[in-house]
This record gives sequence, structure tokens and C-alpha cells, in this order.
Amino acid sequence: MLTSVLHKQEELPITGKRPSHETCVVVGTRSHPAGDLCCCGRRRRCSSRSLPGDLDLPLFSFITTPAVIYAKMRLEAQAIVLAAGPGMRMTTLTNHTPKCLLPLGTLPMVCYPLQLLQEAGFSEVTVVVSVGEEQRMSKVVEQYGLKLNLDIAPVNTSHDPGTADSLRHVASKIKRSVDDVVIVSSDLVTDVKLQDILNRHRSSGAAFTMLTANKQPEFLKAFAPGPKTKPTLSSDVVCLETGTKRLMYAVAGGDYDEVITLHSRVFKSAKSLDLSTSVIDAHLYIMKRWLVDYILSKESPCEEMGSLKAEILPHIISRQFTRKPTKPRSERKLDIHDVIEKEEYDDLVKKYNSSVELSRHHNSCQMDPRVCYVYLHQGCCVRANTLNSYWQLNRKMHSLFEQVYPNSEWSIKHPSADIHERAQVGEDCLIGSGSVICEKTNVTSSVIGNHCRINPFVRLLNCVLGDHITIASGCVIENSLIVASIERKCTIKNCIVTDPNKIEELKTYTNEILETTQDFA
Repeated sequence: MLTSVLHKQEELPITGKRPSHETCVVVGTRSHPAGDLCCCGRRRRCSSRSLPGDLDLPLFSFITTPAVIYAKMRLEAQAIVLAAGPGMRMTTLTNHTPKCLLPLGTLPMVCYPLQLLQEAGFSEVTVVVSVGEEQRMSKVVEQYGLKLNLDIAPVNTSHDPGTADSLRHVASKIKRSVDDVVIVSSDLVTDVKLQDILNRHRSSGAAFTMLTANKQPEFLKAFAPGPKTKPTLSSDVVCLETGTKRLMYAVAGGDYDEVITLHSRVFKSAKSLDLSTSVIDAHLYIMKRWLVDYILSKESPCEEMGSLKAEILPHIISRQFTRKPTKPRSERKLDIHDVIEKEEYDDLVKKYNSSVELSRHHNSCQMDPRVCYVYLHQGCCVRANTLNSYWQLNRKMHSLFEQVYPNSEWSIKHPSADIHERAQVGEDCLIGSGSVICEKTNVTSSVIGNHCRINPFVRLLNCVLGDHITIASGCVIENSLIVASIERKCTIKNCIVTDPNKIEELKTYTNEILETTQDFA
């Protein structure tokens, strides 16, 4: 089976014209890697992964080995963003704002995965949100300059559905024509190039590819404002086949005891294994369409599973090592062997060029279509799924913004912001659109959301302000997360403020969460 494919929207002719060395694209098999031989006769030189629009592709008949194939293969992918999570680890920040719309820098959190998809060439994205948040989500694209069409799918979150439940909710929206489905969490912030992951997924012939990244302790161990508590650290366990990045075993942090047991089939399937707790599952998955069908089928063992990461992912990985069932289909549940789509190398060659003449040196090879892989990203890759990581991402966003939100008209200090000439605003501050910074204010290392007003004689240090926040004159606020207006002069240090009515004139607050008290009597 092919281990590298070409991804392009336009249909291209297949002719006998030999392309130049500068424009050729090499596609190889697992036994003959891409780049071994080029159509121009040179070896290990061609590495282009995209096709010029006027490129004529050569016939296979003049190629002396099946290691190199030039073909137009239109593979489509569909993107789904899971944004219905309640954000239970974000304290009271999500009482009135869903987690996916919490401000991260001067943008809603969900903008970052949407920008990631847009950069990869997606024009349509399905977004799963909580019921009642459809209108707010639909405004995100227009308000923040994204060029995407959002297909918004509301889901009832009153019973705390899992990520797999959200995926089942949009099953009817997944197109039959697509080859791959990209699933990404709304809290992912990364500078990875999604097209690189897609290329790796397709070149390896994988059914499933998972984005992983090295742990970044500064985000995991950060202390958020409020009462001081030690961050709870739980590590994912990821086991790979040495050298190939094939995913052999994975378990979510907190879902295992001190002893981890690996099935003997895992050891028999690899010469050596690398077991690690130093990487994170970034919640970005690419799956073959047939694998998504298997997960969503009511006859599948996955039917009762609610979490992609904690339940379905370990199940899929374990299916790599099972044999085809011997019992008749009527006497058992659906098995992955019943739904896999596999094509031999010869079949693919004939599919894309009917004039093929196979080399005498060619041996048909059958790649395992159940194989799972990881893509390990060495750059920035953080999930804002805890209060600690959310707080630290906001504090670091001034230096990360160009990396994680590239090629955007949005800037760290929006042109529409009105900053008085006598205001002192540090270079490491983010100022949102329409915000007003009055005279004789001092703002250092802080994030000011959109349409905020900072009145005179205010001092802000290491603070994060949400949208539409007003700070009264004379306030001193340090190291705090403010998502409600401060209408009375006061001093706030290391606090989270979600209720303006909790603030009293001239009072000092330290290490508190100022929220609405609920009476359950």
C-alpha cells in the first residue's frame, strides 16, 4: 500500500511527460521509502509534498520499480471541534461563559484550534457546542476574522456527555465521501502544522494518528490565583514501538494503578518498546472514515464507551493485535475486522493508472490497516483544560501569539484600542479591540480583553481581564483573574473575581475566589 499520498483539490491529467527534478513528487512504499528514486533519475533529492497546478504526471509504465509512483489522489478530510465540555476544573469561570469561549489572550479559546484548521486549508468545520450557545459560537468567525464556515451542532450537556457522546451526536454530519476525520478539542493551543500530521497519517497507512507533545512543566505546575492548592499532576502513559512511532499502548492519567500490565501480544508485535510518562495526549486525532464508522456503530463494543481518550482509544489500540473472529457474525458483536477497508499495493496502482505495467521486481505487499501511530510535536502544544494551564497560557500569550495564531490580522495590541499617551502600558501586555486605557494608569504583564475600560489611577500587574470589564479609578490589582467589573476602589491580590457584588469600597482581598454564593437550602 502507498505510504505517501498527494493532497490537492484540482484534478490533474496523467500523461507520459516526465516532470522536471524541481517539480517532481516522490511517493514510496514502506519497503521503498519516498525519496529513493526520482523521476528525473536522481536519488534522494526530491522532497516536495505539494503539486504545482500545471504539473503533468508521468505514466507508471516508464518507472522501473514500484518504489516510486506519481499519481493524483484526492483525499478529503473533515474537521470536528469538540467544544461542549463544561470546564468543571475552571472553578466559577464557566458559570456564565462556556469553557470554549473563555478569553485566552484577547481571543476566545476556540479560536486557536479553528485557526489551526484554517491554516491547514479547511474551509468548513463542524463544531459541537452546548445547547444554547449556538448564537455566541456563530459570531466567533465574523468577530475575529476567521474565514471558515461553521456547522454548529448543539448537544445537551445536562447529563455530562463524554467526548465520544459528542461525536455520536454529529454522526449524521460526517460525510460519506471523506477519507479521514480530524477531531480536535477546543482547548488546544499549539504551533504544530496540521498538514504535517495529515501527511504522516497518510504516508504510514494508519487508521489512527494521535498528536502528542513533550510535557511543559511551567504550564502543569503553575499556580493560578485564588486559594493556594498544590496542582494535581497525572501523567498519560504512552508506549511506542521503538523507531517507528507505532502506538502500542496508551492509558489516560489517573486511569491506572502503580502497576501497568501489557498484554503478551504487545511484546510479540514489536522488537522493542519505549514506555513514557513524559508526553501528553493533545486531544487531536485523525481517523480513517471506516474507523469512525466502527466507533459509532450501535453494534460495536464502543457503543457503551463515553470517552475517546480514556475508553475508545485504548480499545482501538488493542485491536491492532487481535485475530479475525472465527464465530459467525450473527453470534458476536461487531469486530474491527468486519469493517476495515484495505487495498493491496497492486490495487491502488491500478486504481490510479490503468496503463500500469508492473515491474518483475515487484512483490505485492499488504499493510496492516489497523495500525495506530503518534505524531510527536517538539514545539508549543498545551491544553487549557485546567485552571493552572489556562492561567499560565494567558500570562505567556504575549510571547506565544505569533506562533500559535499565525497569519492573522489580529494583533497583541489591537489597532482600535485607545491607549492614552500618559498611560504606561508594558510591551508584554495584550490589549483587545475597543478597549480604553485612561491616563495615569500603569499596566504591566497583563491581558486586557475586548471593550474594557481602565479608569485613571489604576495599577494592574500580572492580571488577566475578560471582555467588557470596567476597573474603577484608584484600584490596585495584582496577579488576579478578573471576569467581572470592579466598580469600587479596592486592592485585589491573587484573586479570581466572577461577581462584582462581592467587592466593597476600600477593602483588600487576597487569595480568594469572589463568586456568587449559592444557597441550596
